[in-house]
Amino acid sequence: MRATRAAITIALTIGTVSSARLAIASPHSGFEQYRRSVVAVTYSVETNVMREVREVAGRDVGVLVGKGLVLLNGTVATSSSTGAQPHDFRVRFANGEERDATLVGRDEFANLAFVELTGDLPAGAVPLPLGGKKTAAVGERVYALGLLPENLEPMVRLTEGRIVATVERPKALVITDLAVEDALGGPVFTENGTLLGVLSELGEAGPSFAQGLGGDNDRTTGLIVDLPTIARLVDAPPRKGELRRSWLGITLQALDKDKAEYWKLGDATGIIVNSVMAGSPAAAAGLQEGDIVVTMDGAKIPVNQDEHVPIFVEQIGSRPVGSKMRLGVVRQGRRIEATVDLVAAPKSRLDAEIYHSEEFEFTVRELVFQDYRNFDLKPGFKGVLVNKIEEGGWAGVGGLETGDIIQKVDDREIVAPGDVKTVLADAVTKQKRKLVFFVQRGGRTQFITVQPNWGQS
Repeated sequence: MRATRAAITIALTIGTVSSARLAIASPHSGFEQYRRSVVAVTYSVETNVMREVREVAGRDVGVLVGKGLVLLNGTVATSSSTGAQPHDFRVRFANGEERDATLVGRDEFANLAFVELTGDLPAGAVPLPLGGKKTAAVGERVYALGLLPENLEPMVRLTEGRIVATVERPKALVITDLAVEDALGGPVFTENGTLLGVLSELGEAGPSFAQGLGGDNDRTTGLIVDLPTIARLVDAPPRKGELRRSWLGITLQALDKDKAEYWKLGDATGIIVNSVMAGSPAAAAGLQEGDIVVTMDGAKIPVNQDEHVPIFVEQIGSRPVGSKMRLGVVRQGRRIEATVDLVAAPKSRLDAEIYHSEEFEFTVRELVFQDYRNFDLKPGFKGVLVNKIEEGGWAGVGGLETGDIIQKVDDREIVAPGDVKTVLADAVTKQKRKLVFFVQRGGRTQFITVQPNWGQS
């Protein structure tokens, strides 16, 4: 009888422990644990509405990742249609308390932005635990936290999906069918409550290395940004104006299968050096136009089509400034090795100077290195990029297009946005009837005539 009672006691104890574990290992417990880290981030952003520049309100899901640091999807930092930075950030916590915040910066590779809180954390707010690297299997059920509409409380909602793919090449990625529109930037966790990362996507709103991997269909594909990536950024948040990314200083293209066969490189993958920027780390290391870079620190470079090039750029950019890197290079059929000392990269698009003309209704920004790569510009090329064109404005009607590079206006050299500001201010003062823009478009030069209508408001 004692044995039976002991057995019953053990069984009840085991049952209690199992029940406790079951209670912890559930989507509900994961929701309760991580919802205290989820916040609503509101802000003001400049945009064009009916040919007028206006301030509109934005609202996105954010995640508390440090004592005073909130992470959110990086498109917040680039959401203005005029190129202006968002401002007047306000963070609302799960208990209803609010704090002011300021934009810290954005990491273009992970496409994650950070804002910094003003004041102490509210009671009960808990930063997201970022330790370790967690994985999930294909088919496993996963959950993400997002926001309900602004007039509903509590503000946090749960959305459900599955892991639909784990990609190894050209880069390790975890793909999900979670509804991106419901929880972009929100924490993602498994059915047993294991935190995996935050929800992003393949495409323009996702990390730079994944923007060419989403395909041509209309359906948005979810991507999970893993915990080590987030933790690295939290330890050293990207701050506007601080250039801590590394760079090589080359324009490049993918070593695709046809080119590898032409140069008798078998199944080699990598990148082809199209040009080398003067004074860059690549130039100092002796890289030359026409070099084929096939390995990085002994490992193959997984690039065999142009859509994969951003992956190589991210691999370089995420290396510590000041570190050394060994590149395996094929030059005129010979294999050589080059050692590169990485230095801080020049400005990114986010850091670039901009100018918006309200009268002519277009925005320009200074050229950055990525533009030299994207437009295949020669070192020393000068000009400014047309960043935005307002439909129906004088510039748009005259024929200027987004992506044009302005080199001259009325025979005046243009090397910075301030030059455009000066020329257009003079045109406004004198009410000039015609301005001639000398631009490069698609590799060709063109003259565009813009004729302001000063009698029309």
